[in-house]
Amino acid sequence: MEERPDINDLKKRLKDDRTGGNDEHEDMLRARLEGEPEPSGHEDGEDAAAPLEEPEASAGMDEAEDDNFSPAGETEAPAQEVQDEDAEDPDEIETFTRDGRPISVDTYNRTKRAGDEKEKHRPGQKGRRFKKPAAKEKVKKERKPLKSYFRKPKRVHVYTGLIILALMMFGTLVWYVFSGASSVREVSISGNSLINDEEIAERLQFSEGDKMFSINTDRAEENIALLPAIEEVHVERSWWNGVDVNISEYRPLGYVTNGGNYYPVLENARVLRGYPAPPNEAPILHYFEGEEFDALVESLSKIEPSILDGISEIYYRPSEQSSTRIHMFMNDGQEIVADYRTIDSKMNYYIGMREEIGDSKEGVIDLEIGSSFLPYDSAEAEDIKQGIYETPVQAQYIENVSGSLGNVKEVLSGFGDGEE
Repeated sequence: MEERPDINDLKKRLKDDRTGGNDEHEDMLRARLEGEPEPSGHEDGEDAAAPLEEPEASAGMDEAEDDNFSPAGETEAPAQEVQDEDAEDPDEIETFTRDGRPISVDTYNRTKRAGDEKEKHRPGQKGRRFKKPAAKEKVKKERKPLKSYFRKPKRVHVYTGLIILALMMFGTLVWYVFSGASSVREVSISGNSLINDEEIAERLQFSEGDKMFSINTDRAEENIALLPAIEEVHVERSWWNGVDVNISEYRPLGYVTNGGNYYPVLENARVLRGYPAPPNEAPILHYFEGEEFDALVESLSKIEPSILDGISEIYYRPSEQSSTRIHMFMNDGQEIVADYRTIDSKMNYYIGMREEIGDSKEGVIDLEIGSSFLPYDSAEAEDIKQGIYETPVQAQYIENVSGSLGNVKEVLSGFGDGEE
């Protein structure tokens, strides 16, 4: 009869298999399942498993002490108890049979340790404890859309930025007001020819060095507009430290003489007395007063500037037959007799008449009734010249006014004699 192994010895071997021998059994089992040669140090794996050849008997020995031993070799019940004992942790240990012999395998820890050991002893990997991970393929970075770079700022940041901006603007304003940067440094005057710059600057009532915010542009415009030559005026601030004065003057249509000086006659029929100027681009007017003066100015305003510039002088020459006759001298040597009420419509054709006459001929052009040219050597020209070169006769209403003033003087002188 075969000698039975010691039960304590079997328990000790089984315990060693579960603790220290797990790695060897796992490597051997993995090599057999994958068809690889068994790793070194495990040639006698079958001998190591020899204590497990009779698990049923050993299990039966254990059960014999509990009065469950069967002499006929019934080992199914003890095997079931071993399986139940090992099944306390079904996730870690699985018991199965191979060639009629039970094999205990730790399906999780053994497999993990066997894989680590295999990687450790792989040929060509000496001195390396861990396997170098394979280089990952470089993935091309996707370009972010343009909108992602312009994210909306948080509300707190927006409010903070607005507060900082407001403080900066307030600081700049305070600095500008209390520093020399707000002082007027330049006053630019343009558009004036009859009124000099000094008088206009005086009427502004501010000068260089005054604060920009303290000047009154409306009052300056009102003061300048009081001048008779000013048609329009605009005074504007030119930030940060300048003032622009833009002026539009009435056009001078003629000049009158007084004391050897020439004073402009404006298109609004006002004489700019106190502002003498040389007679340029307009004729000199003689002996015109009252209604005749206003009517002549209105007619001259309708004549083209180029033709008006060609007139040298205009005399008022009334006669018994015509109280509206005028006598004009042209810069090209011609003389014209006309009516001041119709001079505007006829003088605009003067260039055509001059071309028809020719440059070599000079004489008198009669535009009073019709339109005719009288050479200087003709009898008609002599008759006209005798009448227009005489001392001009004043208009009847002027003579009446002069007579009335003379009568007043006599009356006043009589009162003085009576008091004496």
